[in-house]
Amino acid sequence: MTAAVPLPPDLPARFDDALRSRCRERRVPALSAAVGRGGEVVWTGTAGWAAADAGTAFRIGSISKPMTAVAVLRLVAEGRLGLHDTVGRHLPDAPAPDATVAHLLTHTAGLPAEPPGPWWERHGAGTWDELVASGVEPQRDPGERFHYSNVGYAVLGRLLEQAHGRPWDDVLRDEVWAPLGLTGTGRTPVGAAAVGYAVHPHADAVLREPVASYGVLGPAGEVWSTPSDLVRFGSWLVGAGTDDAAAAGVLSREWRRRMTTPRAVVDDDGQPFTAAWGLGVSVHHAGAGAGRRTVGHGGSVPGFTATLRADPTTGEAWAVCGSSTAGFGDASFLEELLADAPPLPPAKGVGDAADRGVLALTGTWYWGPMAYTLAARGDGRLELSSDGGRSTVFGRTDDGGWVGVEGGYWLGERVRAVAPGASAEALDVGTFHLTRAPYDPATAVPGGLDPRGWQPVVDATSDATGDVTGDATGGEAPGLG
Repeated sequence: MTAAVPLPPDLPARFDDALRSRCRERRVPALSAAVGRGGEVVWTGTAGWAAADAGTAFRIGSISKPMTAVAVLRLVAEGRLGLHDTVGRHLPDAPAPDATVAHLLTHTAGLPAEPPGPWWERHGAGTWDELVASGVEPQRDPGERFHYSNVGYAVLGRLLEQAHGRPWDDVLRDEVWAPLGLTGTGRTPVGAAAVGYAVHPHADAVLREPVASYGVLGPAGEVWSTPSDLVRFGSWLVGAGTDDAAAAGVLSREWRRRMTTPRAVVDDDGQPFTAAWGLGVSVHHAGAGAGRRTVGHGGSVPGFTATLRADPTTGEAWAVCGSSTAGFGDASFLEELLADAPPLPPAKGVGDAADRGVLALTGTWYWGPMAYTLAARGDGRLELSSDGGRSTVFGRTDDGGWVGVEGGYWLGERVRAVAPGASAEALDVGTFHLTRAPYDPATAVPGGLDPRGWQPVVDATSDATGDVTGDATGGEAPGLG
């Protein structure tokens, strides 16, 4: 355990107790978990009768998908692939050739969840040519609705292989896992590996599950990893901590924000909209009211289940891996305990002399007569909010500017300092003009200002019809009471 971002003294033991309790309740042979704060792994733990330690690898199932998505988005960021290119442009024999790369990443291509044939997660899967020959077809038009699809990620893996001329896992190893320091992650176990079991529901008995080769379906669920590596990946995904040159070079923070922005709602009949899908990651809201937003992925294959969640606001990340087909539930028991940890200190650079330009933007601003507060957050982003509830979080762009990255009216809009210097005279927020004083006449307010400026309020009189009298073009201002 690293002490870079310390936890309260009692919290590691409480994590240990919660993990052991969950392991007993769900009768899981082996559980392994990790928690990260500020980009660092601050706790790891294991439980169960099957031998495992923090370095033991588990099959993580569909958590393979966001890793595949990162490699695909690298091609998009480099201009070698268009997010809205149709699949058929690059793979003429692909199922759903009219679906786009974005459709595949968000599970909206219309493809079925599974390929034809035997249960591939236990039986194994074949080649690309065999998948094409199986006759797999779309179930609905692209973009019509969210429908989770392993087949879609087989197509994305094929796109990677065609673009790079080598196996998809070689691409992930060189372009994702190694630069991010995921030393325990691979298509096959790097070191010691957990054994996956089916646990009998009514007896103290287990059945060892097969470890099948997933072939063309590998990009959808074949990767092995550790909870610590998953926490590192999740922390990087939400921009926690400071990226070194290698990690920053995998995918820019702006592209990672695009990955974690909801694009397709998960519409389950009779259920509230609490989950959505970004580019390769799930986005969840949980808890009372608006709830806490987290991003990540879950995974399950025979013998193994895994969960990774990360909070874009706090930078906290947590992951659990288990060796039971029936699973361990979810990782909320770690999330709930994390609420007792003190807030993280401000991100590096916020408040430093080198970042005085950030501090010059903070404080009270007025959109016309309405007050807003622009505050520097602990995660290195800015939040513009008002008492009326309108709020947007802004993150850095690659060119050093600011763009709305989370919630609110100005999502995707730019913030620009007008006449920047020691302090900005005004802010342009998606064309809206914000000033340090209400309608500051020293700034170029769009539409101009009444040359008389602000006028005092005087008593108003009414005529017999109840209309307020007075000169609408000059003289005294009407009363407000």
